[in-house]
Amino acid sequence: MTKSTYASKNPIFALATGGTIFDKFQYSSAVKAGGLVFVAGQIGLNQDGSIPERLEQQFVNAFERLKLVLEETGCEMSDLVELVSYHVGLNTNNHLAEFMKVKEKYVPAPFPTWTILDIAGLARPGLIIEIKAVAAAKI
Repeated sequence: MTKSTYASKNPIFALATGGTIFDKFQYSSAVKAGGLVFVAGQIGLNQDGSIPERLEQQFVNAFERLKLVLEETGCEMSDLVELVSYHVGLNTNNHLAEFMKVKEKYVPAPFPTWTILDIAGLARPGLIIEIKAVAAAKI
């Protein structure tokens, strides 16, 4: 089985200190293997690295980052076969309905599988969403 790795050089992933988040933490934005594309978790930061105040904007940003990485591998959102969303405070903030409104704008039918997890926290305080995905690779 062949494996191709992708480390996006898009400015949205750039660090002020140089390089990208993928360089700093030594991981790939996506890996293509076995006819699938595995996309690393995408968070809801603004382009300048700040955290949006509105929850909805974090959701939009995370989906935009996911879409960007998929496109860099030759895939589209319609190629998704699995979606996993990690929510900080899902049960206390009750933001699932708001997340669903944003998700329906990005994830078309036929729908991928979806796992929703309520977690204690993410790598950076203030973040409330991380989305990872698997897509069917284009041949």
